[in-house]
Amino acid sequence: MRILMVGGTPLYPGGVEAFCERSRQAMVRQCDWEIWHMPADTSFLKLAQVPALLKRLSSLISYRRKGVDCLWLQYVCFPDLAYLFVAKLCGFTVMVTPHLGSNWRSQANPILRVCSGWLLALADRLALISRTQELEINLPKRVPRSAIRTFLPENVLTGDIPDSVGQPPTIQLIHSGRLSDGKGTFLFLDVCRDLQAAGVPFRAKITGGADEATYARIRAMIAAYSLQDRVTLLGRVSDEELLRLLSASDILVHLSKIDSYPLIVLESIACSMFPICIDLAGASDMLTTYTGHVVTGREAVAQTVEFVSRQQVREIRAVSKEAALRVRKDYAWARCVCAVQAAILETVQKPEAATA
Repeated sequence: MRILMVGGTPLYPGGVEAFCERSRQAMVRQCDWEIWHMPADTSFLKLAQVPALLKRLSSLISYRRKGVDCLWLQYVCFPDLAYLFVAKLCGFTVMVTPHLGSNWRSQANPILRVCSGWLLALADRLALISRTQELEINLPKRVPRSAIRTFLPENVLTGDIPDSVGQPPTIQLIHSGRLSDGKGTFLFLDVCRDLQAAGVPFRAKITGGADEATYARIRAMIAAYSLQDRVTLLGRVSDEELLRLLSASDILVHLSKIDSYPLIVLESIACSMFPICIDLAGASDMLTTYTGHVVTGREAVAQTVEFVSRQQVREIRAVSKEAALRVRKDYAWARCVCAVQAAILETVQKPEAATA
């Protein structure tokens, strides 16, 4: 079986880029399929980049000559659907996995939402990473579905689970992701400001990539709120360093207003952390299934501060440890690969699908 995975923008690494890398690595290891990965380079697309996108779209023809059995498209933003359109013109069988939610532009804008539904109708199958995506995305009813799982870092699934013994009484908070207003970065700083005003003992870390303007705004807010002794801005860190930081923290504060199914939340639970999220469908489903606390969008800061103020480190760790074991079992790479294999086999209508 020959698979072409299309998706992600390496210049802006995030969840979908990690998904592409990990899923390809896991599938190459566990099955004898030939798998290529071609970045879509569609995130934050500017007019000057359109010629490069058209050139990349035209390269699909060369993959068609290689005898690709299935093109697996990762749908993050509206321009990704250009690959679906061109791929169908080239005669590819296409499976699409969405990585977005109701607050993303292609779904929040009524015109783009309708157009995305029309284009998705061209797909041969939709492979959904969350049951809640049916509630958020305009998905054509006639296109068949498969349920797959996202891919967490392999070492977070196999390493030791941190214990509450030896944890300091000061609550350790962390916020991580592609730092921005939409991801809840500045709400996190508001939470830290109010915790300090309430006299709650805490330390906080911020990790993730951003443009210099965003970093400058974060530093300015830390200074304005007098949080220099409480909050550390680390910027982008390696996967190994992120997992170390997660394992040494108690609560992930992820007040994102746009994430449909945030990988960082599952990663934090697998590290025996307790996440706090805004009540978006995907994040709420994660927290209901495993552990965590949901806050409402309008009262996110006040509700987060109120919750953190009455927590004890040992109690949080005890609750999170049991959830970590379940996440690690559910998202073992072998199970994730089996789900993707079954979806692809059903997409190409191979007889082996019945026994996958």
